[in-house]
Amino acid sequence: MNPKRAVAKGYDHIAEELLEYQHRLPPYGRKRDYLERMTEGLPRGARVLDLGCGPGLQSAWLAERFRVTGVDFSRAQLALARARSPAATFLLADMCSLQFRPGSFDAIAAIYSIIHVPREEHERLLRSLRTFLKPGGRLFAVLGAQAWEGTEDNWLDLGAEMYWSHFDAETGLALLRGAGFTIAHSAIEADSLQDGGGHLFVIAEKVA
Repeated sequence: MNPKRAVAKGYDHIAEELLEYQHRLPPYGRKRDYLERMTEGLPRGARVLDLGCGPGLQSAWLAERFRVTGVDFSRAQLALARARSPAATFLLADMCSLQFRPGSFDAIAAIYSIIHVPREEHERLLRSLRTFLKPGGRLFAVLGAQAWEGTEDNWLDLGAEMYWSHFDAETGLALLRGAGFTIAHSAIEADSLQDGGGHLFVIAEKVA
């Protein structure tokens, strides 16, 4: 199995159904608090990267004030995102293969997206994200709280196979520090899509 292809195929398959599922949940949940913390003090028009943007729910909120670039490798999810935020820029790409100039972004959001990347690629990815940020830029990342790698055949009962790969919270924080980030805030937050478990929510800063 090609895990990245499986994730893209799964999100393509359930794009509309997942969006309806998300609309039945409280809007943004705790994500809004972290998005506000990530963008605190940024001027209007600052550049923000939404990594694994999905249907563009947070992209739309961010695009009200900032220049947003959304990245996903699901064509169906990107179609929904483009319809919701026509002013934003959206790219079909593997986040691990992105090439932006150093200091391209004031902030980066990676919400429930890095956890779909094989964990042996996490360290290199985090180093790349730090490079993409301007000095003083912030990363809001949702990482694993428990170490786990595997698939679920019928995720959320929506009929798609899904793959995850992540470390425990302590290792995730260590990887961020090793990539050159300073941890401004971290906490284990409840899963926004299903009961039980949780994820590591982190605000990290590129100090220099």
